[in-house]
Amino acid sequence: MLKMKKFFLMGAMILLACSSILVSQSNFASAAGIQKAETQTSRVTAKLVHGTFTEYFKRDGVSYTPVASQYENTDLNFSCTTNREPYPGLNPNTGFRVAKTAYIKINETGTYRFYASSSGNAQVYIDDMLVQSYAPVYLQAGQIVKVKVVNSFPTMDSAKQGVYSTDLYWSTPSIASGGIQPYRLIPQENIYTTPDLQGVDTEVPDKLVHGVFTEYAKRQDNLTLNFIPVASRYENATLDFSCAANKEPYPGINPSAGFQIKKTAYIKLTETGTYRFYSTGSAQVQIYVDDTLVQNTAPLYLQAGQIIKVKAVAPYYTAGQASTGRYYYDLRWLTPSAASSFKPYALIPQELLYTTPDLNGVPNN
Repeated sequence: MLKMKKFFLMGAMILLACSSILVSQSNFASAAGIQKAETQTSRVTAKLVHGTFTEYFKRDGVSYTPVASQYENTDLNFSCTTNREPYPGLNPNTGFRVAKTAYIKINETGTYRFYASSSGNAQVYIDDMLVQSYAPVYLQAGQIVKVKVVNSFPTMDSAKQGVYSTDLYWSTPSIASGGIQPYRLIPQENIYTTPDLQGVDTEVPDKLVHGVFTEYAKRQDNLTLNFIPVASRYENATLDFSCAANKEPYPGINPSAGFQIKKTAYIKLTETGTYRFYSTGSAQVQIYVDDTLVQNTAPLYLQAGQIIKVKAVAPYYTAGQASTGRYYYDLRWLTPSAASSFKPYALIPQELLYTTPDLNGVPNN
């Protein structure tokens, strides 16, 4: 009888131990599942029709080493300021190369010419054949041509007025016959990511979390300082702004006639102490923190965990504000830890900017 009791007691202890292990494993699995759910980013498939296949390279001695490649919602031109990475982890000031490829369906038969204006070195290929600037290329209506632009910026000297840039121009038979403006930039709606013109399936986040809300306005007329709203949208960008003098900041806005840019984002602070904001550029930028106008370098005492709204308003009244070849401004800040370490003002990284105050982002259309 005593042996029987011991047997049942031992069995109960084993069952209890197994139950504990199962519960622990279940809890661990649940915790892991929760952690995975929190860190997983939802992505959706979208068709990118008008854009480019872009390749990034870093300089390695006298050659260039591939870093990354991706399809992008952009045109065949390229622009990157010296204080921004053209691709994450790629230092622009130690030398880099960017190659952009797209396809164009030719609408008219005749002679075409291409040329690239670059602060560095640019090569243009048509159907994988290198073509010289302004060289005549005979193309037929209905023909689909492959256009590739290879931009090389070997040193910091490859930047002009703080920008690494290349603009690709072309002359079509109808443009040439007009005689007024023989070369024009190639619009993005004319270029395709694939030779069948159907586009490529790309995976994008279902939400735009890190970015800004941008408002575009044009100057009412040259007799007033008023601006008329044109458009607004959420953008995968920073609070800074840069636009070449020969480009529209937004479709339909003539930059030389005057325009205004407003950018808004939210920042969750990680330190308690004094913050300062500072802007430089070709415009007198107004900086608002929580809808209150603050002066350049004015001290602001803020607390860790606080979510602040930062807005930059930049008016451009005349073409003279692009005397360096671009309309631009940079927004910098000084955090408590940076100040205590005697570090200079720094650009605000995009990963610290949120499109919404709840930090959850907006649907990525």
